[in-house]
Amino acid sequence: MLRQFVHSVSVITLMAISIVGRADSTTSEQFIKALTERLEITLTEAKNNKQLSNIEYIDELIDQEILPQLNLEVLSKRIYREHWKEIVDKNKKQEAINAVVLSLKRTYRLAVSSYDGQKIEIVESKSLKSYDIVRIKIATDGDKDHMIDFALRQFDSAWKVFDFSVDGIGISKTLYGSISQQIQSDGLEKTLEALAQSGRANTDS
Repeated sequence: MLRQFVHSVSVITLMAISIVGRADSTTSEQFIKALTERLEITLTEAKNNKQLSNIEYIDELIDQEILPQLNLEVLSKRIYREHWKEIVDKNKKQEAINAVVLSLKRTYRLAVSSYDGQKIEIVESKSLKSYDIVRIKIATDGDKDHMIDFALRQFDSAWKVFDFSVDGIGISKTLYGSISQQIQSDGLEKTLEALAQSGRANTDS
């Protein structure tokens, strides 16, 4: 299931490419639309230049253009849930966030390298009480189209994505299921150490 989830997000998780949406000048839909247009240009150029198999290029793209557009602390809280208080009490917040980043980077690395010209379009958006949801469709050739829901809101007058789901499978819920089970089995500190080691191993491989 996780393999299918990673494959499904093959271009979706790059939606935060290089533009910071100011809340006073854009709506959430305009923000995602601008990112979508920039995304297709950036990935098409990278594909034509044969950069999508270059790990150093991909990691630089992730570090400089993608991660800054996510609210990592809010996403981490949604992943760790009831374990967050223990994380804060044990002064492990940064380690916990770093573990989430490493997990996301593994997904993003696979996502970038698998891009093959898929078309992206916004199909729906709605405002809830405290955040917005923008739905996009990823059109594929001969396969089922994918629907992605982005949850985003304003943080310090800037739009940030704090969660998303692919075909109804939420990233925070998916990661929570695996991480929480490991914490219950091995404890918080051993789990964070294992996640860090796994992330480094994937980076070095």
